[in-house]
Amino acid sequence: MKKSHVLNSIMIVIGLSPLGFLLIVWETIPETFVTRFELNRVIEEIQSRKELLIAVSVLSVLSVLLYLLMRNIRRLDPKVNDSTPKSPFHKLGIIVILFLAVFNYFLILSAKNEWTMDIRILLAVFGLLMALIGNYMNNIKPNYFAGIRLPWTLNDPENWHRTHLLAGKLWFAGGIVLIIGSFVFAKSILIPFAVTVLILLVVIPGIYSYKIYRNKLS
Repeated sequence: MKKSHVLNSIMIVIGLSPLGFLLIVWETIPETFVTRFELNRVIEEIQSRKELLIAVSVLSVLSVLLYLLMRNIRRLDPKVNDSTPKSPFHKLGIIVILFLAVFNYFLILSAKNEWTMDIRILLAVFGLLMALIGNYMNNIKPNYFAGIRLPWTLNDPENWHRTHLLAGKLWFAGGIVLIIGSFVFAKSILIPFAVTVLILLVVIPGIYSYKIYRNKLS
């Protein structure tokens, strides 16, 4: 069996494993349970096992589909050919499936053990995800599924490269900022802080790529 097939099998098992784990501990989870989300105050919401099952199922299947998309992007994306480096796509697929699997386990254990979801921990983990994606973003070649996919980046390899070189640095730095900020700032401003950082991470590369496009037209 090829190494790629073995890796695919392992990743698919990891992606679907939270669903199997949920079925194993199903009887230990109450019919209804309280989800506690701690921001500047504790917010409680009553949920059911059926809702948890749907959420875990959707995230598990989605993680596998996204992983397989990144592994088979050459077959689906006309911009990706045999000469395009596939490693960055594959690594992104692994990062996504592992992150969603961990998040799924967290949802299940939170329901089972009545954990309180602390905004600081959630934001720090999300920041780590952003930093990991940023670390590989500058290696992604033009495609229709991942990256800053704008008309002027998709149609200009130089624009794509320069934009993602900047975006990769910004996303890595932005992820670190989110991690640090999650433990430094007051909980009451963490959501506006995170939203502001995310908007900047999207808008700045977009404006930068458009300026490159306009400069080439002039």
